[in-house]
Amino acid sequence: MKLKEFGGFKELPKHIDNNDFRNFINECWNNRYSIYDDSNLLNENNDNREQRFLTFDGNKIKARNYIGFINYEDEEITIYPKIFDKEIVNENLDNYLLTNLMYWLRDSEKIKLPLVESSLDFRDNDDFIEIFIYLFAKYTLELIDNKHYNTYEEVEEELEFLKGRLNTNTYLKENLSTGRWNKFNCTYEPYLYNNKFNQIIKYVSKMLILVSKKEETLVMLNNISFILDEVDDITCTIYDCNEVKLNRLQEDYNIVLNFCEMFLGNSSIARCKDENKLNFCFLVPMELVFEDFIFNFIKNNFSKDYKEITKQKSNLFLSEVYVDESYLGRAFNLRQDIFLKAKDNSVKILDTKYKVLDFRDYPKFGISQSDMYQMTSYAFRGGYKDLGLIYPKTKEIDNKIKYSIKSPFIKENINLDVYIINFVLSYENYINNISRDKLYEENDIILYNELKL
Repeated sequence: MKLKEFGGFKELPKHIDNNDFRNFINECWNNRYSIYDDSNLLNENNDNREQRFLTFDGNKIKARNYIGFINYEDEEITIYPKIFDKEIVNENLDNYLLTNLMYWLRDSEKIKLPLVESSLDFRDNDDFIEIFIYLFAKYTLELIDNKHYNTYEEVEEELEFLKGRLNTNTYLKENLSTGRWNKFNCTYEPYLYNNKFNQIIKYVSKMLILVSKKEETLVMLNNISFILDEVDDITCTIYDCNEVKLNRLQEDYNIVLNFCEMFLGNSSIARCKDENKLNFCFLVPMELVFEDFIFNFIKNNFSKDYKEITKQKSNLFLSEVYVDESYLGRAFNLRQDIFLKAKDNSVKILDTKYKVLDFRDYPKFGISQSDMYQMTSYAFRGGYKDLGLIYPKTKEIDNKIKYSIKSPFIKENINLDVYIINFVLSYENYINNISRDKLYEENDIILYNELKL
């Protein structure tokens, strides 16, 4: 099933139980923080408990502003962005979307996704879940084969000698008072290979062995289990991942932990009728993806031109609050998506807007009144005169738009540039089998020239 972001309703296949599917989607919604934090997209009027991935109408579903993949009871549901061209052929869609996701999330800080660099060409793989299992197996095996994960873990044990810390209350109550004075209740921290994280890795690997059908992937998963043979076999959940604390010397294990969180938090074997299948949900909010991508691109490509590049800067506010002449503080903070300060101390404020502009809407071009009010608020409160709005490009719009805003507070007119950028990789180049690295490089050049900050 193919859905488009904010598209129309489509009916679920008859073999899918509507209530079970809803419950699965609700579970994935509640566990989504294992992949990303979208809390800033939700306001006080939203019930955070109500899932916002899909809209249900009886047995029909409609996509909202989250894109990605759902595998459920043999049904593969792909939700792709509204900014994808209409000409995209369905049979290429899944892999093309994943190629774009890898591009958009390669430097992501907000979205902690385990999309690691790999030589894997997605065009040769027609199963989304297999791609993710492969990436997990490849990265994890390479890491644990070269660097075992050991850690100190707290153990409580009754010993015949003192070790670590004596649990005094327990010793007095359960041992000394009963004549077992020679037994000591101790807490100590041994350096363990058989630790919680390795147990999680082993559990996830064995879970995925039941699912994967790719010989290369299965070999790697079995090798992981073999290396971790001395580690206890226990059932793990996403909540076990929260107990894992990595230090600076173990940061390369973050990707493995993210993988485990993703598989444990957004999948279910128990709900699947076929035990050799995995119900799996991988959806990300496009608004956040776009915002994060643009900031990281600017930081990586324009840092030599600016002495400060900051995201979500909150140095401005609209008002100070007084009650009965008592000062209570500041109210109505203004948070700028991207704050740029040049070497001459001039400032440029940029906001990202994941919206499709409309050149038929002359002279606003689909730019909302509230977005303009927001930008002018930055200018008036900060004394800034150089602003920019960044939108994704569609085929219909390939023009430069500039607004000049008169202000009673600033002598010079406020300049607001509208940047319409190539956020999506060239589909034509993709189907012509241009390599992934080349696709990324070509679009980076286009983006750099379109921004010219």
